Amino acid sequence: MATRRQKVNAAAEATIEAGVTDVTTGLEEIEAAGAVREVAVEVAVEGVADITRGEDEIAAAEVAAELGQVAGRAGARDVAEGVETLEVAEEVGVVASLAAAVTFDDLERGMVLAAMSGQLRVASDIVDLMRMPVLTAFLRQKSYQLRGLAVNEIGRAMAAAAVAEDLESLRDRLAGLGLAEVGQGMEEFAAADALAEASGEMAVAGVEKAATGVAEVAAARAAGGVARRLAAEGVAEVAVGSAEVGAGVGAEATLEATKRPRRAKGKKG
Repeated sequence: MATRRQKVNAAAEATIEAGVTDVTTGLEEIEAAGAVREVAVEVAVEGVADITRGEDEIAAAEVAAELGQVAGRAGARDVAEGVETLEVAEEVGVVASLAAAVTFDDLERGMVLAAMSGQLRVASDIVDLMRMPVLTAFLRQKSYQLRGLAVNEIGRAMAAAAVAEDLESLRDRLAGLGLAEVGQGMEEFAAADALAEASGEMAVAGVEKAATGVAEVAAARAAGGVARRLAAEGVAEVAVGSAEVGAGVGAEATLEATKRPRRAKGKKG
């Protein structure tokens, strides 16, 4: 049967062993707290970076949306201007057609007058052969007048033809310009749609990144709390273990101190 001294000694050793275990556990908890703290810092840094990237993408999405609106307004303006230019080109084409019609009428009338002038000239020559000087002079004068009228009509027809040709050329240029403006406006509409789509995608990506960053920061804070609790528990475990080791060592020292006097008494007897 174990003596009281043996029980005390066993209890002291158990206390020391428990204390060492508590100290070891505490140190492990402190080490784990450090590891958790490092992870928390890394997650926090990544979270802040994700929030920043998300905010940047949201800002870029707003810029893209504004650019899309600008492109859309520019496209609408260019298409409207192109349609107006095409309408002007059509109107110029109508005027050119009228000028061409006038040219044909003037030319036809001039040729008729020229024919009549020639006919009167021939008639005056015939009357001159008949020795009718007064009638001859009259017919020649009318022939010259008709010739002048014919020249004027044909000259007006040529001028009108030149005007009609210039108007047709102007119509073609205006039509080309109008079509180019409409095409440019449609391209700007396409660019506006692309910018709007990109803006939406960037906004969604930015919100997702920012949300991820917020979650990471929250996780880092939670991990920091866990690290602090682990560290506090580890320190407490070390303190308890140290106290237990101290108590055990003290008990052993006391027990050893009480053994020595008894041995001394035995020698003297």
